[in-house]
Amino acid sequence: MRKASLLDRVQARAPAYWPLMREQPLWAVMFAFSRINAARSIERFISSAGHKKPVTVGETAFPDLNLDGAVEALIKDGVYQGLKLPETIIQEMVAFAEANPCFTKKEPDKGFLPGTYREVDKERESDILAAFYFQSVEQCPAVMKLRNDEALHSIASAYLGQKAIIMRTRMWWSFPADRISEADLHQAAQNRFHFDIDGWRTLKFFFYLTPADEGSGPHQYIRGSHRRRRLQDQFSPTTGRPTPQLESYYPREDFVTVTGERGFGFAEDPFVFHTGSVCRDHPRLMLEIGFGVSAANPAYQKPDFIYGKLG
Repeated sequence: MRKASLLDRVQARAPAYWPLMREQPLWAVMFAFSRINAARSIERFISSAGHKKPVTVGETAFPDLNLDGAVEALIKDGVYQGLKLPETIIQEMVAFAEANPCFTKKEPDKGFLPGTYREVDKERESDILAAFYFQSVEQCPAVMKLRNDEALHSIASAYLGQKAIIMRTRMWWSFPADRISEADLHQAAQNRFHFDIDGWRTLKFFFYLTPADEGSGPHQYIRGSHRRRRLQDQFSPTTGRPTPQLESYYPREDFVTVTGERGFGFAEDPFVFHTGSVCRDHPRLMLEIGFGVSAANPAYQKPDFIYGKLG
C-alpha cells in the first residue's frame, strides 16, 4: 500500500478548502488558529459562549435521554455515548438507503445500489471504501425529521454555548475493501487519527444504522483529547497524526473503539482525535448530523459541503 505524502493529503482536501479561503478570509483565520487550545478558549470568552445548561425539550425521539449528562460527558471526554434511535426510524432510514443509489466522491455522477458494491468493485481499479447519498438524503423524511429533533438541538446549543445551527447532514456506507491506497484511506478519513476544524465550535451526532462491531469499521476516538493536546499538535499545519505518536502521549485506556447495535448513536466534538476504521467483514451504514454556531463561510451553506461531497 502506497503511503500518502503531504502533497497527497493537500490535494485531497484542497477542493473543499480553497473556495472557503477565497470567499471569506476570516475563514482562513479560523482555520489557522482554531487548532490552538488557547485560541479556542479566547474565542469562547469573546463570544460569551461558555457551556450552558440544556433546555427542557418536548417532542423527541429520545424521551429518556439525560440531557445534562450528555453535555457533561462532552465537556469532560469530548464524546457522549448513549443515544438510541427508535426501531421505526431505523427501518425507514435503512429502507431508503437500500433502495436508492449511493455515490463515491471520485465519481459523484455514477450511482449504484449498495447491495451491488462487489460487482461495482470488479469494474474499478481500486475497491470502494465509502459511498454517500449526498443531497438525495433530503428525500428521506426520517432523516429530515431527526435533524430537527429538540433533544439534539438542546445538547448542541448547550455544549456550543449559543443557539446551534445545522451544518452537515451525511449518510454513507463503508464497504469492505482490499485494493486501496493510503490516499484512499485519507479521503475516507479512515485509519488515521485526526481532528476536524470546520468552525470554532462544532458538534456532530453519529448513528449506526447497521450493527457496528470490530469487523465493520467502527469509529474510534481518544477520550479527552479535545482538552489535552501537545503543542506540536496545535501548531502543525496538518490535522492527522500517526497512531504511535499519539500512543506516546495519551494513556492506552483513552483510546476508545465505539461499537454498537443498529440505532446506537453518540455525540462527538470533532476536535477530539478520531478516525474511522476499515470494514473487514460487512458494510456499515452511518448517519451524521453536524451542528455549528455560524456558517463561517458562504461555501458552508452550499449542498456540496452540507451533504458531504466536499470535506
